[in-house]
Amino acid sequence: MQDKLATFYAATGHLFMHMFAAIYFVIVLGIEDEWQLTYADLIDLWFFGSLLVGLGSLPAGWMSDRWSRTGMIALMFLGLGVASVLCGLSDNKSSLMINLSIMGLFCSIYHPAGIPWVVNMPGNTGRALGFNNIFGGVGIGVGALISGYLIDTFSWQLAFILPGLLSIMLGIALSWHIYTARIALQNIYSSKFSKNPEQGDYLKIIIIMLIGVTCIGFTFQILQTTLPKVIDIRLTEVLALDTAKIGLVVSSIYVVSGIMNYVGGIAADHYSVRLIYAYGMLIQGLLLFVFADMSHISLILFALVIVAFNSSILPAENILLARFAPEEYQSVIFGLKYILSFSIAPLVVFLVARSHTLTGDFYYLYILGGILSTLLFFLILTLPRNQYKPANP
Repeated sequence: MQDKLATFYAATGHLFMHMFAAIYFVIVLGIEDEWQLTYADLIDLWFFGSLLVGLGSLPAGWMSDRWSRTGMIALMFLGLGVASVLCGLSDNKSSLMINLSIMGLFCSIYHPAGIPWVVNMPGNTGRALGFNNIFGGVGIGVGALISGYLIDTFSWQLAFILPGLLSIMLGIALSWHIYTARIALQNIYSSKFSKNPEQGDYLKIIIIMLIGVTCIGFTFQILQTTLPKVIDIRLTEVLALDTAKIGLVVSSIYVVSGIMNYVGGIAADHYSVRLIYAYGMLIQGLLLFVFADMSHISLILFALVIVAFNSSILPAENILLARFAPEEYQSVIFGLKYILSFSIAPLVVFLVARSHTLTGDFYYLYILGGILSTLLFFLILTLPRNQYKPANP
């Protein structure tokens, strides 16, 4: 029962973290009309929130290692819920920016606490990570779908408030299960990752993984931030899309592509995680070059495939990190990863806003993402060949 509850809360936490990190990119389309402000002005309000999603990861990882991963996830649910409700009650730019920043801070908790929690669960690590990662993509999709529907049917305020109340309820439920010992408060460590790399390989691994994490985070953030708007810009006239339909399209992309997380996780249990990571980077990079200038319905298909490859290599990346991280610092290592992965978001928000102001589109950002991913392919191939073959559970 404890394993089932742990799997439920880990997966739901992943879903909610990504839902709250992404819903503003759809909700902003509703605020744009009501407040009569430009898209660039409103997307800038997420700058500090997106920054804190990354910067908060290191202290969240430290607290997870020193105190409790499950306790930190309960705190995340509660904090996200309160912050989202406050966003829905905001009536001006300043209050919305402050509340979005609080939301970003609580979003930072999940990955340094939740991913080591999943990594150390019994069973096949790749499969467990793949299953859990599905819910990250689902979270983005659900956020886009629900917020689009609530905006068109009710108001953008309710698009913040209802998910916030649900998150508070989940935080209370998890806290109760921890209090009644149905979920352990103390951290559990698996022997699957007890063998670390040779000392001489550490510097090369660290440099390559730092660059890899940053590049994959850049691509992820570019796509997550721009997809609602680029569909609005390039396909609204072709397909007669309103906000709800744009939300449905984005939702479908992330939900369907999320299945690739599971496929990637299964592959990581049976094949070289180094090659999975490398070729996943290459394929998404090449696809971005084509996607950059697309303006017909196949744009949606290409977006789905790019997001799918971006998602499918995450289990391989996390296994690479887990196998060289000392177990007592696993959450800190993942905290460092997500500082890089999510701290790139403020730069992306800035570049997206400037790109839209100057060109009305995001062509050059997609080209940059393609170049970075393609170059990284060659770097990853220099990692040690057999060092990270997945261990038997």
